[in-house]
Amino acid sequence: MARVFLLLLVGAAATVNDCIEQQCKGCGGEQCQLCREDAKTISTCVDDCIESTCKGCGGEQCQLCREDAKNTCKATQPEPPKNPCDGVYGAEGLQCVWEESVKTCMEKTCHGCGGEQCQLCRSDATRIAQCCDDHWHSVDPPQMCKEAKAQAVSSCVESKCKGCGGEQCQLCRNDQKVLDECCTGAMRTPQCEKTRAGEVFP
Repeated sequence: MARVFLLLLVGAAATVNDCIEQQCKGCGGEQCQLCREDAKTISTCVDDCIESTCKGCGGEQCQLCREDAKNTCKATQPEPPKNPCDGVYGAEGLQCVWEESVKTCMEKTCHGCGGEQCQLCRSDATRIAQCCDDHWHSVDPPQMCKEAKAQAVSSCVESKCKGCGGEQCQLCRNDQKVLDECCTGAMRTPQCEKTRAGEVFP
């Protein structure tokens, strides 16, 4: 019987972590970290693990089993993720830092969302572009920033030219004032360069 309990104890820590993951299912970003570190959640899962491990014991054997289970039924914290920019230097390093800063910015921007709402928030080009501008570096922007900025500017222009028709649309999309209003922030896009060209060569 003791051997059976020993085998049960080996998988106890994994059982606790599985329980915590189940309790935090559906979370996102920083919300997940807070859930996994929640004392009440951990305590509940540890208690469940002890009861499950020592189920069917009797008398003194139960006391011994629970003492052992207390040491084994613990939540193991995963190692902190490695910094993806470690060992990357120069312009490539700055680009990497820029991209990671944008990801962190988006996690904060979308904090507290849930389900489909999170997906929509994290893929919102205007929000991503704003984070890219806020963490600007003097290097070629990350691809995610290029794409988001171009989409954000294009959406802004289309919004301002809504309801136009034919040649009027083309004129509106190239209108200096419209581009000035949409090409805000530090980052530039090919569409925004028309504004710069217009300023240099009136």
